[in-house]
Amino acid sequence: MKEQIMNDKRSNRRKFLKNSSVGLLGIGLLGKRNIITPSLERLDDLPKIKEYRTLGRTGFRVSNLGFGRPTNPAILKAGVEAGINYFDTGPMYGQSEKDIGSIINEFDRKSLFITTKIHGSKLGTKDEILSSARKSLERLKVDYIDCFQLQGVDSCDIVKHSGFHEAVAQLRQEGKVKFCGIACHGSYFPGNPEDTMENILKCAIDDGRYDLLLVVYNFLYSEQGERVLKAAREKNIGTTIMKSNPVRSYNELKDYADQAEANNKEFPEAWKSTYEEYKQYNEDAKTYLENNEIKSYNDDLSDVATKFVLNNPDAQCVLIDFKNFNELESYIKYAGELMTPQSIKRVNDYRTIFSKIHCRIGCNTCESICPEKVPVNTILRYNYYFTSKGQEKYAMRKYQTLPGGKPDVCSHCEGFCEKVCPYGVLVRPLLDIAHQNLSFEGTEYA
Repeated sequence: MKEQIMNDKRSNRRKFLKNSSVGLLGIGLLGKRNIITPSLERLDDLPKIKEYRTLGRTGFRVSNLGFGRPTNPAILKAGVEAGINYFDTGPMYGQSEKDIGSIINEFDRKSLFITTKIHGSKLGTKDEILSSARKSLERLKVDYIDCFQLQGVDSCDIVKHSGFHEAVAQLRQEGKVKFCGIACHGSYFPGNPEDTMENILKCAIDDGRYDLLLVVYNFLYSEQGERVLKAAREKNIGTTIMKSNPVRSYNELKDYADQAEANNKEFPEAWKSTYEEYKQYNEDAKTYLENNEIKSYNDDLSDVATKFVLNNPDAQCVLIDFKNFNELESYIKYAGELMTPQSIKRVNDYRTIFSKIHCRIGCNTCESICPEKVPVNTILRYNYYFTSKGQEKYAMRKYQTLPGGKPDVCSHCEGFCEKVCPYGVLVRPLLDIAHQNLSFEGTEYA
């Protein structure tokens, strides 16, 4: 019954968003969810990867674009044929490992670099970790994994987990794993604010046993990422990049207000001043797009976001969750072009436009000040998965088990998070929207 209510709720929300006026910032930012199957001639015309970078001390020459959370065998095959040779997957990514396994025998295994993972919350004994890795090998239908990665690390203590390192050592001895890696978004909840993404990944660098890092790095939040990338280069540790385009969700506050109005509900008094500020951002963006004659906002944003990351030679591979063949084609084209004065200016302009309406994944600055112990950064990251990546069930499941307070308390708070946020993010209304998206609760018009 509860699940049916949730399904009805999501269905109504989708219908509303489809039929409502989403405003200028929504144009192009929905993404292309459906797989567009091109003709055979179109596949032959796909551009090819133009640059390969050495993945640290692994010595592997990796394409500057890689598959992040890879899915859909047809897109995987087309990408490999276009020159993509990096796969980032894991057992928590649905059918991803099996999708890779369904096409892997069509290519030279030694020409591909495959990383799979075990989540920090799943760590147990050495034997349990070995079992997880061997099941991944079976699903992938490969004899070895290039890198076995520890995912979701939220403290420096987990970096040194003895069971994980003992398992990796045995797998290496058996020839089942070549390298060891780590992925991190920072602390998952208040209580250890010193364990930021930067702090944890530097702990991994100092540990000396990790050959590869998966780092959050993008034009909206580059400071921590740049310091981590520099430290990794100094130790010749490989780096791959996630969340390279932080602005894949759009106009949620406007949708929130429109949905309330459509259902004859009063827009929450607590957010009215925030919404007025948000509307000004929307108008500024509209003027900007018109003045610069930008027709495809999504393409332009993906273009400059990709170029920004690859402009840093320490960022060796950008992981992309390709939704369709059009995205595959576009990203490969972007990745082959250098930053120009125009694209540098565009990055700076977009950074200004989106500064207050997007939380920086991996920041965690505000969490230690919250009296209700709300895990702000993690909640807004889960909402990013929900709204931008189409990973609704995954995001909701993770949200339900997340420790700490929930945003339903935020409307009565004076906004400690907003007062300390170094970027002036409009945190409370964004948290409230995330709560409605990710929970069975929320207002009637969620």
